[in-house]
Amino acid sequence: MSAVREKWNQRYGARAQAAPATPAFVTEVAPSLRRGSVLDVAAGDGAASLALARLGFRVTAVDIAEVGLARLQAFAAAEQLEIPTHCRDLAQPHCLQQLGSFDNILVCRYKPEATLWPQLAAALVPGGLLAFSTFNLQRHEEHGFPARFCVQPGELAHIHSQLELLHCASVTRGADSFDDYLFRRR
Repeated sequence: MSAVREKWNQRYGARAQAAPATPAFVTEVAPSLRRGSVLDVAAGDGAASLALARLGFRVTAVDIAEVGLARLQAFAAAEQLEIPTHCRDLAQPHCLQQLGSFDNILVCRYKPEATLWPQLAAALVPGGLLAFSTFNLQRHEEHGFPARFCVQPGELAHIHSQLELLHCASVTRGADSFDDYLFRRR
């Protein structure tokens, strides 16, 4: 088992047996998403997946931690929601293969490696939307969060030729600072 997988499995295993709260970004971006399917990347124990499934989206969740995904499945079952899950190491080549195509992809509080962006673009249907929000450098400066997990100002504006930038903003939610992006697949 990889050290990253083990770390996240331990974190999810230590959490109380309560469904996670919906991230504010998900509430904000949901009305902009296309009706249909969503791939929730780095889904963890389902904070975004559960919220989107409640809104009627067909959600598929992918994460490195099988403990987080098991929690997501338990929370989904309790609400009679169907959310297929896939345990994948997102740092590996071809990790999104065989998951299909999606109307939307959501990446929340996770900064993908550069090698994942082409896979994300390929997993979107033409015209599909990729909604992305993660910590920016202000989070690092104010809270000491590791800078390598933070996005630089405008870093992702031209991340992939198939992804057209529709929106980019730096925002503060509570005590945290994020950069939000919305892309459309060309």
